[in-house]
Amino acid sequence: MHRFTTTMMILALTLGFQSAHAVSSQNVTSVVVHFADLDLSRSEGVAALYRRLKGAAKTLCEPLNARDLEMQMNFRTCLQSALSAAVANIDRLALTAYHEAQTNSRHETIQIAQQQNR
Repeated sequence: MHRFTTTMMILALTLGFQSAHAVSSQNVTSVVVHFADLDLSRSEGVAALYRRLKGAAKTLCEPLNARDLEMQMNFRTCLQSALSAAVANIDRLALTAYHEAQTNSRHETIQIAQQQNR
């Protein structure tokens, strides 16, 4: 069953509120993402699963998505942590490579922008 579904556990969501509130580990939110219908040996299947995981992470982290800067940073941290945890939990080489390509390209874009602003 593990190879057909995964549970995303959002620890960052708990960590975001931990400094202001005492939060037990029982309050960690999770979502089951089904992917038995996807062929993960094809790039289209991997991309579709990644979109599902990202959508689930956005849904779970949404309470942190506010207009102030601190909450935006918490939302982004939550989103990235949830997505990374889900990818690690599924433990498929193609999905891990896709995730790394997605996150590295964003980091490279930020680094290029920072270098141009100097």
